[in-house]
Amino acid sequence: MRTLTILFALSLAASAQSAPAAKQKVQPPAPAAPRPYEFPKAASKTLANGLKVFVIEDHRLPLVSAALQVLAGNAYVEPAKSGLASMTAGLLREGTATRSSQQLAKTIDTAGGNLSTSAGDDTASVSMTFMKSFAELGFELMADVTRNPAFAQEEIDRQMRQAQSGLAVEYADAEYLAPLAAARAMLSMHPYAFPGGGTPGTLNTIKRDDIVAFYKANYAPNRAWMAIAGDVTPEEGFALAEKNFGGWKVVGRPDEKLPAPPAPKPQVLIIDMPNAVQTQIVVGHLGVPRNDPDYLALQLGNQIFGGSFNSRLNMKLRANEGLTYGATSSFEPNRFAGTFQATTFTRTEKTAAAIGMLVDLLNEFKQNPATEAEFKEAQAYMTGSFGIATETAGAVAGRVLAAEVYGLGAGYWPAYRQKLQALTREQASAAIQKFLQPDKLSIIAVGNAKEFAKELEKYGPARVIKSDDVDFIAPDLLKAKPKVAATPEGAAKAKALVAKALESMGGREKLAAVKDMTTAGKLKLTLPQGAMEADTTEEVLYPDRFKMVMKLPMGVITQTYDAGAAWMGQGTMVRDLPPNMAPELAKSVPAASGGIGMLLAAAGGKAEAQLIDDSTVLWKSPEFEATLGFDAATGRLVKMTMKTLGMTGPAEVQTTFDDFRAEGGLTLPYKESMAQNGQQVGVRTITERKVNSGLKPESFGKPK
Repeated sequence: MRTLTILFALSLAASAQSAPAAKQKVQPPAPAAPRPYEFPKAASKTLANGLKVFVIEDHRLPLVSAALQVLAGNAYVEPAKSGLASMTAGLLREGTATRSSQQLAKTIDTAGGNLSTSAGDDTASVSMTFMKSFAELGFELMADVTRNPAFAQEEIDRQMRQAQSGLAVEYADAEYLAPLAAARAMLSMHPYAFPGGGTPGTLNTIKRDDIVAFYKANYAPNRAWMAIAGDVTPEEGFALAEKNFGGWKVVGRPDEKLPAPPAPKPQVLIIDMPNAVQTQIVVGHLGVPRNDPDYLALQLGNQIFGGSFNSRLNMKLRANEGLTYGATSSFEPNRFAGTFQATTFTRTEKTAAAIGMLVDLLNEFKQNPATEAEFKEAQAYMTGSFGIATETAGAVAGRVLAAEVYGLGAGYWPAYRQKLQALTREQASAAIQKFLQPDKLSIIAVGNAKEFAKELEKYGPARVIKSDDVDFIAPDLLKAKPKVAATPEGAAKAKALVAKALESMGGREKLAAVKDMTTAGKLKLTLPQGAMEADTTEEVLYPDRFKMVMKLPMGVITQTYDAGAAWMGQGTMVRDLPPNMAPELAKSVPAASGGIGMLLAAAGGKAEAQLIDDSTVLWKSPEFEATLGFDAATGRLVKMTMKTLGMTGPAEVQTTFDDFRAEGGLTLPYKESMAQNGQQVGVRTITERKVNSGLKPESFGKPK
C-alpha cells in the first residue's frame, strides 16, 4: 500500500510538471446580428355574440389547433371558494349533456387528437389539436365541453378526491408552500393572492351548485377570445367558429376591472417546518401588470439579474458561494397586477446568509442594473429566442390570444423584436431603478424556523407560522381554531356526555376491563385511482400497542405501533416508519373500537374534555386533540374528528360510527365511515370482535 501511494504521488507530480499552463476562461463570441423574422399575420373576425376569433394559417403540417380563453380564472372566485375556477375548468372535459367522460376520452383517442381544459389567474382555457381530417370533430367536441358541461356529481366527487389527495402531498412540500405564502405576503387580500388549486378547507365548501353558478356567470362569448391555427384558411376557420360557437348565448357578466393591490412594504414571513433540512426562499415585492409600458425593459433587466443560468443571482449563490443548486428571478404578470420574485433554496444553516446575499444583490442591481456586455447579451438572447418560441402555429396562437387578454394591441408581437432592438441600456437601467424597491421587500422562508428566524428580523416585521396552522385564505394566514371557553361548567357538561357514552357502551367498569381487542372486517376504499376492497384485522393491546393488517388485491400491508416504535410491512418487506409517524399511529390505540380509550381517558382525568356545544366535546390529551360528537337520544359517541399526518401529508380525518350492536356485555359500532378533508375515503364493516383473547406484547414486535 505504501509503494502504491508513493507511485501515485509521483505520477501526479509528473503530470503537474508536464501539464500546460492554465489558460484564462475563453469568452464566448459576440452575438451575431439577428436574423430576419416576421411574426405571422392573423386574420380576425368578431361573431355576432361578441366572440372575437383569430385565424393563423400554417400549412407545414396537416394539423389544426384551437384555443379558447375565457375570463373565468381564479381572480373571479371569492377567497372562501378558492379552487372553484380550477375545479370548474377541469370538469368541462369530464362529460357533457350528450357524452360521458369515458365517451369523450374514447372519441378523442380514436381520432388521435388532444382536448384539454385548465384555469389560471385571469382566464380559463379550452384547447384542442386534431389532424386536418378530424378538424370538424375537434371543433364539435371543443364546443360541446365548453357549452354543454354536465357537471355530473360522480365526476365532481372524483375530481375532489384527486384534488384533496394532491394537496395532502403538496402541503408537506416547502417548494409548494413558498410561492403561496409569497403571493399572500405581496398581494395581501387581492384576488390574485389566493391559491388557484384551493386549500383543503375551501375545497370542502365547493358544491355542485357553486360550480354551476360560477360557470353560468363567467363562461360566455362576450368574455372570451378564440385563436385557430394550422392547416386552415381564414374562411375555413371562421366557418368552423361560427358553426360551433355562433349560437353560444351572451349570459355572463361583463368584464370588470380588479382593484389595485396594496403598496409594497418590508416584511418577513416564515412558515415553520421543524423537520426540514433546507429552506425554500422567495424574496420580492409587487410587480407590474402585463401591459405596463416598462414591461419589456423590466424583462430584459430580469434576464440579467436572475433570468438565465449565468445571471448575477445564479452565479453568486450557486457558482461562487455554493449555497444552492439554482437561483432564479421572474416577473409574474397578470391583467391588473403582478409580482417580482427571486427564488432559491439552501441548507437550513445557510438560510440567513443566502437571504443576505440575495438582498445585497438586489440593492447592487438597483444601483448598477446592466453593464454594456450584460445588456447586449440579454438583448441578443431575447431577440433570438423569440422566433424559436413562436415556431409552431399553436405558439403563435397563444401569443395572439395573450395580446388580446392583456390588452397589448394587435401590433405588439409584429413589432416586438424591433422594440426590443431599439431599447437602450439607459432605458432599461432607468426602468429597473424606478421599479426596484429593495427597502420594501417581502422575504418568505419555509423551513426550520428556530435555526434562522432571529437573524431575519433585521429585514422587517417578522411572523412565524407553523406549517400545520397556515391557512392561505384567512386574512391573518392562521387557521381558525374552535372557540372553546374553558369553564368549569363546560368541563362538567362535557364529562357528563362522556359518562353517558360510556354507559351506553356497557359501562365504565366493563370497558376498563378490556385489556385487548381483535376486530376483523371488510373495508371499501374510495381512492383517486378508483375503488378498492380489503379484508382487515385490527389488534389493540391497551395501553400502547396497535396493529392493522390489510389484505389488498396487490398484497398484504401491515402497520404497527409498538410502545413508541412504529413499523410497516408490505409482503416480505418490513421497514421502520419515520419517527414523526409513530405518534400518528399511536392515536389509533385510544381511537379504536368506537373511541373506548379516549372516553376512558376523559372520564379518568387523563385527558381534558370541554363542551363546544350541546352534543360536541373538545377532547385534549398531552399527545393530541380531537372533537367528539354524541347522539342526543342515545348518548353514543357517533363522530370523531382529528388532524393527523398520513403517508401523503397532513389531513383532517373524520370517522362516523354506526350500526351499534350488543355482544358480550358491550355495545360497540359495527360500521365505521372515514372521510379525509371532507371526502369519503373508506367504509369498514365489522364482521367479528374478540375481547381479551390474550394478545401478547411480542406479537407487535417488528419481524427480524
